[in-house]
Amino acid sequence: MPKESPRKRSDGERRPKSEVRQRLEKERQAKRDELERALKALSVDDKRRLARVRRFMTGFGFLALAAMIALSLPLPWPAAGIVAMVAGVIAAIRGIVLARHTPFAGGAVTYLALGLVLLGIFAVYCIPLVASWEEQWAYQQCLRQTQTIEGEDACRASFEQATEADWRRLFQRGSD
Repeated sequence: MPKESPRKRSDGERRPKSEVRQRLEKERQAKRDELERALKALSVDDKRRLARVRRFMTGFGFLALAAMIALSLPLPWPAAGIVAMVAGVIAAIRGIVLARHTPFAGGAVTYLALGLVLLGIFAVYCIPLVASWEEQWAYQQCLRQTQTIEGEDACRASFEQATEADWRRLFQRGSD
């Protein structure tokens, strides 16, 4: 039986909005009742596992947010962001493993897996930060002490020169 339009009757006349709303509300209530029956049918262990998955998801979300915020702050805060990122990766992996064996937790696997990919992208962002930590620190100290645009330009030029020299040393060491 083809599904008819919510606003048109089979005879082509339009239904009043209240009738459509009532039918949609009945459908929503039926879905809620079905979900409620399915959740009641879960064992106590499944309910506990589902609650743990939710805690891992919440913890992962907060750790990922903390990592992103800390990475945008001046040094030494990015170090805390890296720690939060590692903790977030651990929480995501543990949550994925747990969610795969828990009923009604399929969306959690997707959420945690996508979050894990995003944290991986941020980890790649952190590599240059960690590799040039001393230069970053010197650059920030220089910016704090200067009060002119010329001073900021001098700080930036010094930072770029130090970073280039550091990367040259790193790549020369790797090619030997």
